[in-house]
Amino acid sequence: MSDYATAWDALGDAIGAAQGRSAGSITEVEHLTVDQRLKVAEIAALLSIAQEISSLNPSNTISNGSDGVRRNGWGMPIH
Repeated sequence: MSDYATAWDALGDAIGAAQGRSAGSITEVEHLTVDQRLKVAEIAALLSIAQEISSLNPSNTISNGSDGVRRNGWGMPIH
């Protein structure tokens, strides 16, 4: 499991715990205070930004070139 998935799961667990349940969802925040809702939005935004930045890492974008060689996001061959 990725760090992102773990963090999203932990956020859902915290939302659920605030309502006395074992898990919750980012779309179910009605029971939270305004400050708690803002914190959920902040964490969700940071996780989304981290995922976007990670996708820019050339090591995270691997493709197969027309020559059959696997290449990273910079076009460098991966061995």
